[in-house]
Amino acid sequence: MQLGSVFTWNSFPFREEGKEKNRYFVYFGESHYPDNPVKIFLITTTSRIYHYEEEGARKNHNYYRFEAGSFGFVKESILDLDSYYDIDKKDFEERKEDITEKGKLPEDILRNIYYLILQSKNISMKVKQDIHDNYNREGVTGLKKPKRK
Repeated sequence: MQLGSVFTWNSFPFREEGKEKNRYFVYFGESHYPDNPVKIFLITTTSRIYHYEEEGARKNHNYYRFEAGSFGFVKESILDLDSYYDIDKKDFEERKEDITEKGKLPEDILRNIYYLILQSKNISMKVKQDIHDNYNREGVTGLKKPKRK
């Protein structure tokens, strides 16, 4: 899978609340620090747009909106930077049969999302550094390095 791959995960098993359900995700690579196990970085989407509108509970979240039909999204969708997951690579690979790639984000959108990732309070500095490295490995270069505020 490549940086920016859009995919569905049927019966996503790692939800913090509620039952397993099918989810859309965007792939942001894996960890490179000496950590065992290796982590896969994912951000999920939602089609519940009303949460992000003027009176919505998530209106202050960092997010990126996708139109229905773009990059594999069937419905209009929000990539919510506060809906970040790091999954053990082993668990991710064991569930490959439940994962279907739908599309890939272009470089200009990946760059825009990167700057939202830098602003996220939910993603650690260590993970932001790994994501920066993943962007460079995929040829998306010249991005500002993450740094502590």
